[in-house]
Amino acid sequence: MTTIIDRSQHCVGSNWTARLVALAGAFLFTMGLVPSSDAFAKTPGSTYCFHGTCHRVRSLSETSAAVGRTESFVTSFYDDCRRDRYNPCGLTSSGEAFRADKPDNAASPIYPDGTTLLVFNPATKKAAVVRVNNAGPYWGNRKLDVSRSAAEKLGFRHKGVAKLQVKVLKAPSKAEATYRRHRKYDPVPGYVGSFASLDQVSSSLTSVAALKAATQAMLAPISKQSKQTAIAALDFNLPTLTGRAGPKPQLREIAPTIDTTIAQKKKRIRAAARS
Repeated sequence: MTTIIDRSQHCVGSNWTARLVALAGAFLFTMGLVPSSDAFAKTPGSTYCFHGTCHRVRSLSETSAAVGRTESFVTSFYDDCRRDRYNPCGLTSSGEAFRADKPDNAASPIYPDGTTLLVFNPATKKAAVVRVNNAGPYWGNRKLDVSRSAAEKLGFRHKGVAKLQVKVLKAPSKAEATYRRHRKYDPVPGYVGSFASLDQVSSSLTSVAALKAATQAMLAPISKQSKQTAIAALDFNLPTLTGRAGPKPQLREIAPTIDTTIAQKKKRIRAAARS
């Protein structure tokens, strides 16, 4: 069983010796004086403990199977190391810097690093999309620790904890779930606003994603091949990309039903005068 230090402000026991050892190890690891190990790099499928509390990190396949499923967790938050003395500066289990002032990152002892989560506070009707980039909390049965900014946006910073509805939006790849020093994940939306329900948030995010994909497709650079394809489709006289000539338009001459030329009008007037 592997032991990992906790990065939450709510998970400190009374054993000062154990805490000092854990913090000293974290400091040495952060300074690059000791190599990374499973004690810091949260490995999917492994179990980690701190001060008697253990959690198992879900495997990548388990996380993929959980996409779209809603769970409810009692959630806390943690802050920058300047305000939270039990959060070692710069140390996360993913290698990405913790950003307490951004509502887009969180810690979890059960979700692999790189997992994208939709979190919704039913009490305030506020929602955010966060990416897990750290381990912890290891206090009681809590399974999620959001950043201070996320707690502010979701409306529970002053309470300290809240029962949030959590939905996995995207499972990480193996590379995303593996520790890498100075990592930087692709950005996620962070706070997304107020909604009547979690289902309404999901529907809105799906609509926005579809619109974004359509817009990107329309604005994508036009390649030489796509130009040739478009020209071949519009001009029937040009050969197609297969080398075969396209069909030529069939022009049909339509006989006029009414005489409209000046000569024909004069002819009618003379015929009428003779009669």
